[in-house]
Parts: sequence; C-alpha cells; structure tokens
Amino acid sequence: MKTRMSCFILFFLFISSMPALAAEHIPEGNSPLPGEHVRKLERIAQFIAGELQRRSVKTVAVENFTDFYKRPSATGTKMAGEFSKQLAAAGDKNFMVLPDGGDAIITGVVVPFRTGGKLKLDIKVVSSDKSKIITSYTGIFKKAKTVKK
Repeated sequence: MKTRMSCFILFFLFISSMPALAAEHIPEGNSPLPGEHVRKLERIAQFIAGELQRRSVKTVAVENFTDFYKRPSATGTKMAGEFSKQLAAAGDKNFMVLPDGGDAIITGVVVPFRTGGKLKLDIKVVSSDKSKIITSYTGIFKKAKTVKK
C-alpha cells in the first residue's frame, strides 16, 4: 500500500511540474507577453485590419509565427496567439479570424537581433492561393526582461 501511495505521489509531482501543463493554468485575459508587446501587437493588428477591410477580405487565418529557419518557436506561438486575438477584436464584424483556411493567410517570422536586446517581427498577409501578397508589416520589439532564479 505504501509503495502504491509513493508511486502516486511521485506521478502527481511529475505531472504538476511539466511546463506545458503549467502554461495551461494562466488565467483568462492575462497574456503571457509583456504589456508593451501586447500594445504593439494591437497597433499592428489595427493596421492589418484596415488593409483587410480596404481589400474586402472576409475571412483570415493566422498561422503560428516561426523563427528564421521556419521552425516553430515559443515566442512566435505566443505572439501569433495574441496577434490573432487583437486582429479579431480589430476586425469586429468586417471579417472573421478562423483557425484554418480563409481568403487570406497571415504568416510571421520572429528574428532576434545579433545584439540580443530586440526582436524583429515580419508579418505577411497572402491570399489563400498564395499568388499575391496583400500587405506586410515589420515591427521591432524589445526583448522581455526575465528574472533568473
């Protein structure tokens, strides 16, 4: 009985310490990004929303942002998620942000500067058949300061 209880406790501690599961416990409405990044993504989303409305795009999908080598990154995924929320809010009833497909696809590349203090985000909005670029935007972000324990 003690062995079973010990195994259960170890299993529980292992599961509760996994970072992927811990990320799910972020309260709704709280972004994992710094406020400065959220505000900048909101401004970018408003610009992109204006361009989408001007070109009569009705549906759009936001892909996870990647690094320079087209690999997924944690920062890119967080930024894409926040950008998607901001774009949906900016689009209101003029267009819809879908999980997949749509009239246009938004892609992004997050690249750190060599100095290490800033990130560059290149966003492209392409037609769903990828025959033309609808609009693009480049933004510079200061890297978030992290506290090392």
